[in-house]
Amino acid sequence: MIDLSYDQIFSAFEEVSNNFNRKNQYFDILYDSLSAVYIDIDPSKEDISVISKTSGIVARTFDGTWKEIGLHDFSNLNTIEEKLPKVVNKGEKIAEFKGWKLNKELKTKIDPQKISIEEKLKKIRHIFNFIQNYDKKIAMCQLKYLETQITRIFVNNEGSQLRQVIPRLRFFIFPIVKEGIKVDFDHFVLEGEAGFELFDELNDSKLEQIANNSLEMLNAKKPPSGKFPVIVDSGMAGTIAHESFGHGLEADQVLRGRSYLKEKLNKKVASEICVICDTPNLENQIGSYYFDDEGIKAGKNILVENGILKNFIYDRRSASVLNGSPQGNGRRESYAHVIHPRMSNTYFEPGDYDLEEMVTEIKEGIICKHSYFGMEDPIGGGMQCTSKKGYFIENGEQTKILKSIALSGYVLDVLQNIDAISKDATKLHGGTCGKGNADHVPVSDGGSYLRFKEVLISPG
Repeated sequence: MIDLSYDQIFSAFEEVSNNFNRKNQYFDILYDSLSAVYIDIDPSKEDISVISKTSGIVARTFDGTWKEIGLHDFSNLNTIEEKLPKVVNKGEKIAEFKGWKLNKELKTKIDPQKISIEEKLKKIRHIFNFIQNYDKKIAMCQLKYLETQITRIFVNNEGSQLRQVIPRLRFFIFPIVKEGIKVDFDHFVLEGEAGFELFDELNDSKLEQIANNSLEMLNAKKPPSGKFPVIVDSGMAGTIAHESFGHGLEADQVLRGRSYLKEKLNKKVASEICVICDTPNLENQIGSYYFDDEGIKAGKNILVENGILKNFIYDRRSASVLNGSPQGNGRRESYAHVIHPRMSNTYFEPGDYDLEEMVTEIKEGIICKHSYFGMEDPIGGGMQCTSKKGYFIENGEQTKILKSIALSGYVLDVLQNIDAISKDATKLHGGTCGKGNADHVPVSDGGSYLRFKEVLISPG
């Protein structure tokens, strides 16, 4: 694609947009650019992949249904008006929002794009060698480095002219340990909308802790099965928020009749101490951004307030149909993918308990730490969330370590059982979320510690 300055792109997009009258139909156009570096190291390989830049354009209009056209080159912008339909009196089919302007580049302390591949490899190899040689029980260390920079430029016929440049960095450490026939691991993730400065925290003391977290798993016992009082950490709280309400509240699922939460709006769905939000404008989180791929300014969506379901997660279309207020959740993986209402940063807000108090009040129970996996049934309302490790709580004290623990049940029953939330600051953890097996977008989830009076657990 021919490179243009962002001012030139704004000008070219505005010229196209002016050919579509907002009173007759809604129209928008998006430029999407991605650069990335992927590094994967283990004892048998060093895989390096560099995407210097891949980009494209997508334009769309609404005449009762969405019509889209994708382009690889600015030279073909004139085909948009030829290929997208012109209609009259369809403008009210999509709710209109006041146009706005933004030009924002998220700056990092150390720009990863200014660090050579050789320098990145030197740092990552040091970490690999330190952990691989830390203890003879470490059978294999695997490291994954993921660095991306996404540029989105958006113009519509409501007067919006928007640009955002967002860097994201994620680094995974998997020390796999072995003793006799026992094999296990824990994992560590470094992440953020940030630059190479994230590696400053990975001193040798931190690397020792990461290695020992995996070595500790060799002493872990199989967890029990049954119903117990359970405390979960911020990672597990986030997975529960994401899997319990996130997908079920995506409004396209509601419109399709594929959400068990469709009839629950303004009804009690969780303990009265629960506040669950989805907020794409949080600072430096993997799931954050300034505006979504429909030009909606990122805001705060209170999904559950004091146990009452208050909102769905909207894109423009579903908000128009359901008379909702979109907060910036219309997202596409890239210009080559369609827009869906998607989660961003989904989390439980803090409560007023001390963690120590939450533990001491349990005679026999479990604490789950380090979320590892989750899945949900948005139609039936079931979910399962798995922690990588856990600990027994006996007579108000955390005792022996446990292997992976699965927490499962019917969402509305599970969340009604929350009886304490810690006052620790909300901590979020980043990842990637798909719409089924496709359309992957960066997200974060989290919270503080949650306590369930009784919930079903089993070995994970």
